Amino acid sequence: MINPVLPILFLLVVSSASLAQKSAERQFALRVSVDTLRNHVQTLVKMGNRWGGTPSGNRSARWVAATMKRYGLTAEVEQDPQRLVYTHERWTLRVVNPSRLRRLIRNDWLAGFSPSLVPTTALLADLDVDNMDLTGKAVVTDRLVTEDLYEELAKKGAIAILSFAPGDSTIYPDWAMITPLPASQSNAIPLYNISYRNGSVLRNELSRGTSIRIALSSRTVIKEGAPKTVVGRIRGTGAGRYIVCAHGDSDAGGPGADDNASGVAGVLEVARVLSTMVQTRAIRKPVHTIEFVVWGSEYYSSEHFVRRQGEELRTIRGVLNYDQIGTGATRNCIYFEANDVPHNKNLLSILNSIGEQYAGRKGFWQEATTNPSQGGTDSYVFLPEHLSRLDAPLVLIPSVTIYTAAWNTLRRIPQTEGWSSKAWKGPQDTVVIDFSRYYHSSRDVPELTTEREPFNMVWAVKAVGISLLRLAWE
Repeated sequence: MINPVLPILFLLVVSSASLAQKSAERQFALRVSVDTLRNHVQTLVKMGNRWGGTPSGNRSARWVAATMKRYGLTAEVEQDPQRLVYTHERWTLRVVNPSRLRRLIRNDWLAGFSPSLVPTTALLADLDVDNMDLTGKAVVTDRLVTEDLYEELAKKGAIAILSFAPGDSTIYPDWAMITPLPASQSNAIPLYNISYRNGSVLRNELSRGTSIRIALSSRTVIKEGAPKTVVGRIRGTGAGRYIVCAHGDSDAGGPGADDNASGVAGVLEVARVLSTMVQTRAIRKPVHTIEFVVWGSEYYSSEHFVRRQGEELRTIRGVLNYDQIGTGATRNCIYFEANDVPHNKNLLSILNSIGEQYAGRKGFWQEATTNPSQGGTDSYVFLPEHLSRLDAPLVLIPSVTIYTAAWNTLRRIPQTEGWSSKAWKGPQDTVVIDFSRYYHSSRDVPELTTEREPFNMVWAVKAVGISLLRLAWE
């Protein structure tokens, strides 16, 4: 005969555990600091583009490691193999004549791997009108500068290119989309990215017969450098581990406040709050180790991390990657990607549940949803297709990305069958992906992104922190 007291005791234990979990989640949410997140972004952007293997990237890695240690984590800096990197120390670009246009060019950005150019002046030519005699001239165009076009213009004697691609007045109207040159020490001429409005004015003036002379220069260092990845840990009592990560560089080479200083700030804030809660005994040590990783270079560093791990990859129970958690143009939504990967189901189900449970509460998101794969970020390095290319053990590692905006235009993609969210206000068969107006641009700066919507970072920190409380303490 079953003792009638046992079911009651079981219910009491379950109820007590549930209350403790709710209390831990509430405490975590209350401890998240919007000011700390904002300050981290500001600090990182002031260091430059944080490109892995450059002085800026090295400063960033040292600062991230020191910050993790200050929060009570163990922290190591792992050096990746050398690769060709660049540092733009300074550049100038302005109209000399006619004088009425001298203040025209604003928010321009020198393309990655542009060579140095001594201060000089040159007449400006429109590529679509005068593409034959370009010797000694600078060329303005709204075309994306492909490798073939670049080589063609260099062979024709152009000394510089001014590109206002993509040539769309609704995208990058007053700021430049940053496009790189091929990674090389032998690129012949610099490429300056300018805004649509600046490019249109210059082109219109040329079409009216105006002679335009510009002054330009660039000072660039291009050499081998080793990106540095920072790994901080809250050690657990068991053998498993979860990874919370973000790429530490501005991969486009611009200021990179949203992409991806916001992600680094998110990693550090999750680490700070959880570490503080463990140290103050608000919660016990986790069962599974939590690793907080800031990649020196997007993709490159996560790939080399995977190569170094080898069989240790089998201990990873999940990867939660931050990429662009600092802004959004049209929605107040947090996204969890990628729900079309079957072995992501359990991890994304927990994130989806959190998204639904907390949506609309004070201090949380208004909308939340999972979405299919879009690619283009470090979480994909841990999926089987990428692991096979790296000759790594083929293990099924749940790997997702958390973000609040992506790309530079609104996207609508079909929702994966079987996935829906009560926290999504749009059509259940479609996911509308919010975007950043300043994606990969010269104006991805705090005052236009993370300072305007710091609550986006807060949401992302709360979502991941609460998910870890449900996962790493099980």
